[in-house]
Amino acid sequence: MLHAADPGQVHGVGGTVLKQVLPKRDKLWVFYPNLLQLNLLLLGAIVADVTNGYDNSMLNGLQILPAWQSYFGHPKDARLGLITNGARIGQVAALFIISPLINRLGRRWPILIGSVIIVLGIALQSAAKNATMFILGRVLLGFGNNIQQCACPILVSELAYPDQRAPMTAILNTTGSIGQIMAAWITFGTSYLGNKNDWSWRAPSILQGASSVFQIIMVVFMPESPRWLYAQGRNSEARAILVKYHGEGDENSELVRYEVAEIEYALEAENVKKKSGWMEWFRTPANRHRFFIVLTLGFIIQWCGNAVLSYYLHLVLDSIGIKGKTTQLLINGGNTINGLFFGILWSLLIDKIGRRKLFLSGMAGMFSAFSLLTIFTGVNSSHGFKIQSLSGGAVAMIYIFGAFYKMAGPTSDAYFMEISPYGLRAKTSVIKQFGDAGTSIFSGFTNPIGLSHIGWKYYIVWCCMLVSNFIIIYFFYPETKNLSLEEVSQLFDGGEVPPKAVDEAMKQNTTKRTVEITETETATSECSSNA
Repeated sequence: MLHAADPGQVHGVGGTVLKQVLPKRDKLWVFYPNLLQLNLLLLGAIVADVTNGYDNSMLNGLQILPAWQSYFGHPKDARLGLITNGARIGQVAALFIISPLINRLGRRWPILIGSVIIVLGIALQSAAKNATMFILGRVLLGFGNNIQQCACPILVSELAYPDQRAPMTAILNTTGSIGQIMAAWITFGTSYLGNKNDWSWRAPSILQGASSVFQIIMVVFMPESPRWLYAQGRNSEARAILVKYHGEGDENSELVRYEVAEIEYALEAENVKKKSGWMEWFRTPANRHRFFIVLTLGFIIQWCGNAVLSYYLHLVLDSIGIKGKTTQLLINGGNTINGLFFGILWSLLIDKIGRRKLFLSGMAGMFSAFSLLTIFTGVNSSHGFKIQSLSGGAVAMIYIFGAFYKMAGPTSDAYFMEISPYGLRAKTSVIKQFGDAGTSIFSGFTNPIGLSHIGWKYYIVWCCMLVSNFIIIYFFYPETKNLSLEEVSQLFDGGEVPPKAVDEAMKQNTTKRTVEITETETATSECSSNA
């Protein structure tokens, strides 16, 4: 088991990790035109989770609205679970086409395809005449969402500037909070349209398509993944993208030379065309370890109690004695802002703190918050919810839980992409989304039933799950911070020594640096002599 990255197992190029060849920038990245352009274009992929976040918060808000409840006959238990899980059912259906779609078409076009399907699903959902039509729209929405949800993290991880890769992939997950904020406050605003006005729920549903329309526009201008282009034999296109965006147009960029050498070595070592089938996950101990992490992490991130507080916050608030419509909407809105703040904070610190520390601290913090939420609610329940301080304490625990969830949630997307070799990266996204959709479907049906029948006692289940999650992460998840994608592969595979061509690339880099240092020292010496 690998608990932390062992530099001795990572040769990189000629024994050098990526951080050592990154050029030292004397200005903030926004002052480098090509890098700024790249990051602006990547926004089209980074906003991938806005749809998911919007969906979570919107459904919370809609269930609080009398107009929505009345229109769909006050759904409860399994029927409410079916409405909630419509998107998840669509996500599961999409799993069968995602991997070949991403491998054959690249990373960009699946984003476009998924976004178009999302817009069609939202149109159907917003125009719903009955619950069946509403659910079908959500199924279509989930189908498209899963396609772009799988493609976007791959494109970001393979195209982002090396030292921005992990934070940007983590922020991709955090954009869900932007969607939550939009939906929470839009729903809060439309609630004033009246208890019998259908536009109080149709308007938030229509606006859910905003991020997908933005993605449709942006994907037209986005560059493709250089790693995918190399795997297709389109080497000149791939190198041109790296030169433009990572080398600021410098054909002799040391960083670009290094990246090209690593990519070519990794593709040669994996023999991608022969080793990208599903059984490849079980061929070596390293791949079996990867598969265990990918499979369990997909479940862990969704089975830590977050689904209860995301989709059924109104039932949770009911269970702690807070039942006013306006109060519930305000708490929902405040919770989304809380999630965005902490999501961005932890995403920016991911390379400083490390993946394991964020995962473990997040699980420990969520356990503490959920435990106190359970205790406060249980005690207050025995007193007929008359102790307002305990109700306030329970709300505080919901917010604290959200802060710690954002330690683990955004970290997961970066980690998924890092631990996967190129040939299995599309399949990693499929497995991750399988875990996400599978757990969400299960939770979607069981959570409303559990909350309706046993109330606060249902929280104990999630406290136990958080303990289990912590144990799995502690024993099986290695640290990967400050390593390139190819170097993480070496960490798992035992640090194979790179071939001669790759060593030669690093020697050229080393020679170049030596010459530069010598020239600098000579110039300094001459200046001193003249003085």
